Amino acid sequence: MISIGWTTTADRESAEKLARLSVEMKLAACAQVDGPITSFYRWEGTPTSAEEFRITFKFISEKASELEAWLRENHPYEIPQWLAVPAQNVLAEYWQWARESQGGGEAHGPVLEAAIELSKKGNKLLRSGNYQEAEQVLLEAAELDPNNAYILVGLGDLYRETRKYNQAIAHYERILAIEEQNVFALRGIGDAYRGMNQHEKAIHYWQRYLQCNQDDIQVMTRVGDSYKKLRNNGESERFYRQALSVAPDDRYALLGIGSLFYKAEKDNEALLFLERLLALDDKYVAVLTMVGNIYRRRQEYERAIAFYQKAVDYEPENTFALYGLGDCYRWLRNYTEVVRWWGRILDKEPRNQVMHSRVADAYYNMGNHDKAQEHYQASLKIRFDPFAHLGLARIHRQNGRLPEAEESCLRILDQAPEHLRGLEELGDIYRESGDAVRLAEIKEQLAKVLGK
Repeated sequence: MISIGWTTTADRESAEKLARLSVEMKLAACAQVDGPITSFYRWEGTPTSAEEFRITFKFISEKASELEAWLRENHPYEIPQWLAVPAQNVLAEYWQWARESQGGGEAHGPVLEAAIELSKKGNKLLRSGNYQEAEQVLLEAAELDPNNAYILVGLGDLYRETRKYNQAIAHYERILAIEEQNVFALRGIGDAYRGMNQHEKAIHYWQRYLQCNQDDIQVMTRVGDSYKKLRNNGESERFYRQALSVAPDDRYALLGIGSLFYKAEKDNEALLFLERLLALDDKYVAVLTMVGNIYRRRQEYERAIAFYQKAVDYEPENTFALYGLGDCYRWLRNYTEVVRWWGRILDKEPRNQVMHSRVADAYYNMGNHDKAQEHYQASLKIRFDPFAHLGLARIHRQNGRLPEAEESCLRILDQAPEHLRGLEELGDIYRESGDAVRLAEIKEQLAKVLGK
């Protein structure tokens, strides 16, 4: 990892001397002098100002302690300014150049040059998705320069992307043993543990990464996602909100916090974030469906339909949106539309028993007993379905076929003796047939069930 540090001196000569010697001694890869600048500060309690020259050092982080100790010994000030921070985004080739400039690693001369060329080639192959050849090239580079973090990161990333997570972690850990704050390794090892569903370990490394890169909203969102997996909603919300404080329109953070509130059935909060996301991009079919579900829970069926319809426009076979549309129209008693949308689910899922029963109920409510009976029987061909038997019993009773209606109810009670609706329907059958004895028996059974 690259760090940047700053100090100041009273004159250009001493500033240039520190800059030149730091590079010559390989304590810094680059040192820049600028000024004069005017500094304002307190010294021994008195406000003062002075003309100074500033030195900016760029150096590999493993040299940080050496550079600081050297500055303490060689700086002309009694208390020198020294501020150093890790660089958040560094071009890989620049990092490699800095490392070479400061003599990092064990390889030297032609061997080092060969390792560098191989690592560049390997990482290019990795970015193009040519994993097999990239592995061969990067392993060859690692043989030449075993402790080169740039090469090890490439191997770690390769194994992570090919889901060889244990191998990826081993390479990232080698880097962290050399350079404990290497941001590429910290982020990569967190991603690897996430791939293994070890979210607590992933969070540990990502939080270390965020100490170096505090504004990385992608990693903040990943931490939020992992806390959500661990059902720690409080911490999950905190990291999503942290990401949104940096980038209010970040879509992944909006989706993360919106779905968090959705699953907790905090509908007002969920809508706040999910509708913000849809205002940015309304092509998120899952979000359209979630918002539709919220309005359906609120019994705002027309609003729900608008969101489900848009989801189906983008993804015509989306079962969740098709089901939502059918259910909204069921509550609006528009059974023609119920059959239309739920029938589309049956077109692709002909053995969906629940849909057969519900489409049958819609046909029953439309007065089309033949189609209703067809779907009830289709459900029963799949497996036992008390609702299908109950629907058939109602059709038989309304058409005066009381023995067939009784048989359907008895089949329900044979499997579920305390089925309330089955008992009630059987009681209606005995009432219509004038069978007072059996009606009394059913009433007694109902009293026992209701009394429990």
